[in-house]
Amino acid sequence: MNKNTIPNNITLSEWNEEITNSLLPNIIILSVYVALGTCGNVFVLLVYAFQMKKPSDERYFIPVLAFFDMVATIYLGVHYIFQCFNQTTFSNNILCKTLVFFVANTTYTSVFILSIIAIQRYMKVCMPLKPSMSISIKRTALFVAIIISLLFSLTLPFVYGTIPYHSTKYGILGMRCGRLKEGNAFTSTLYSVGTGTMVFVVVTLLIILYGRILKKVFRSLKIHKNDISGDKKEIEKVDEDENCRDIGCSDIEMSETKPDSVEQQNIQICPVANNSESAVSRKRRIINRRITNKLTLMFFIITTVFILSYIPKVIVLCLEGIYKDFWENLSTSQRPAVTFLYHIFIINNIVNPIIYAFMDMEFRDNAAILLKRMFINSCVYIGRIRM
Repeated sequence: MNKNTIPNNITLSEWNEEITNSLLPNIIILSVYVALGTCGNVFVLLVYAFQMKKPSDERYFIPVLAFFDMVATIYLGVHYIFQCFNQTTFSNNILCKTLVFFVANTTYTSVFILSIIAIQRYMKVCMPLKPSMSISIKRTALFVAIIISLLFSLTLPFVYGTIPYHSTKYGILGMRCGRLKEGNAFTSTLYSVGTGTMVFVVVTLLIILYGRILKKVFRSLKIHKNDISGDKKEIEKVDEDENCRDIGCSDIEMSETKPDSVEQQNIQICPVANNSESAVSRKRRIINRRITNKLTLMFFIITTVFILSYIPKVIVLCLEGIYKDFWENLSTSQRPAVTFLYHIFIINNIVNPIIYAFMDMEFRDNAAILLKRMFINSCVYIGRIRM
């Protein structure tokens, strides 16, 4: 028998096992995604629950985004691992449609929350004189985002389901969960047009809003190019003035002034006392401006990562729609690479805690305190067990 002859008597389960073995690197990567995304986002929620119990207006959406990122990471990771193990044996059509619905729902929710954050940052930075989002408006916006994501997700079960998966190599037929090749043309067209329009609107909105936000921030930095040194001097001056008032600088001034005019003496004793409120408010404005600019840049980086991580998936989805036998024509070496690009958008739900740790100083400090408390409590608990 020729060694190059391909056996035709391979079973469906053996073919499925062969594909699963080729996707082992993808399964490992997805497992890492689940572990990192779960630990990172859970830690963010713990920091906000036990350390930053009353998040400011600037950070209102961070724990919300962390919660939905955690849910998305766990669900998407487990779902795609399950699919890697059932590439040719996925025959349950209802299960396929249900799983795809929740994939879309978890994905769309994070997308719309990022859009709300962009609108909030725009109002905060570009329209500082107007009232910012109230708590009720923020909650309403989140509710609307969840409803819209549900409506968009309802179209997926009509477009996805179990489809035949033919092997040109072995000449056998399996079933996989994917986009339907045949069906209602109107529904398929509606899904494609609706999804394409939604992606275009969201990306355009994010680019326009953050473009104007960054323009405003950099223009402010250009006008106040000496703000860094100036702000430091101003804050130091305010601190010195406050210290002067606290320790009673009148004693120092008293020895250098003549006691003829009590009113004049009181004016010269500590002039900062008359301007203390304005000085403190000026210091507060300087610090708030720094926090606003840093958090704005942080949310801009989060949104940029989101756009970049979704580009490969959008490209694969377009190829999948253009070429009906796209997945069947992939070779054993091509399939893991394309699958990796198809799953890479999950990184968007993982990197946010890392960005918080690097760019949000207050979060970093509170995270360090929480870790220290957890370490001390675990040591005390272990000590009690040993006793």
